[in-house]
Amino acid sequence: MIGIADSGATKTEWCFLNEKGEEKRVITGGLNPYLTGEEAIKDCLEKDLYPFIDNMRVKYLFFYGSGCADSAKRGVLQNALDEFFPKADISIESDLTGAAVALCGKEPGMVAILGTGASTCFYDGEQIHPEVLSLGYILGDEGSGARIGLHFLADYLRGGMPQDLREKFAPLCPYPVHEVIDMVYHGAEVSRFLGEMAVFLDGRMSHPYIRRILERQFGAFFETQVLPYGDKALEYPINLVGSIAYFAQEILREVAGGQGIKVGKILKSPMEGLVAYYQPKLSSLLREHTFVADDFS
Repeated sequence: MIGIADSGATKTEWCFLNEKGEEKRVITGGLNPYLTGEEAIKDCLEKDLYPFIDNMRVKYLFFYGSGCADSAKRGVLQNALDEFFPKADISIESDLTGAAVALCGKEPGMVAILGTGASTCFYDGEQIHPEVLSLGYILGDEGSGARIGLHFLADYLRGGMPQDLREKFAPLCPYPVHEVIDMVYHGAEVSRFLGEMAVFLDGRMSHPYIRRILERQFGAFFETQVLPYGDKALEYPINLVGSIAYFAQEILREVAGGQGIKVGKILKSPMEGLVAYYQPKLSSLLREHTFVADDFS
């Protein structure tokens, strides 16, 4: 069988395909090597993945993940995956590469991730060309769940959030101010914490306060992370993946149109697009190996 993985800060979505094209899906914790050490990655694989899949039968693994663009950090993940999948040829690429493959296949286009974090690239149909640094939630990531959550949190703590929303937001932040400040400035998983604040968007995007924040954040996203690509940003539609882009796509498309940017495909998760990309390659990949037929039943 082959395995496909899409890994972010909070979770990893796995899909295993046998020679019949049958799927086995598993969700585990996020495996970003910037946030998770090698031993913790191994522990996650053993506890959360091993009970559901025969790791000895995986012949190829295509892993796309956040934190995998840096070769040193990628090596941490490579060591853990090599040990867990000893018979597999393993390819590790960035989550942005995974997004490009899922959204565009072999066609060129602008590509963006807009979920907990934000990043962009131009994809030529084979390789990604990220020309703008995303910089993370402190220096960049405009339009991301972390930046939107940060805006909500600051307004809530300073009294800038409308009263009708304050009462509903309170359960998301039941901490005293000093604890919130400590979590944001010294916490181990700050982007995840802030991203969780962004779930407050759900069902409330028509509220004028929330719509204003989204319009401001998306405007900044296009201005800082898309328009700097010059002619390519206006010539090619931008295709996006991620929960923020997916659930707020109506506002996102409006803001993009106002800046002369065309929006193409929007996916909540890259996995469906990745499976569609690898399904036609399944027979040729598995023919390259002698293997025992896999049965998920």
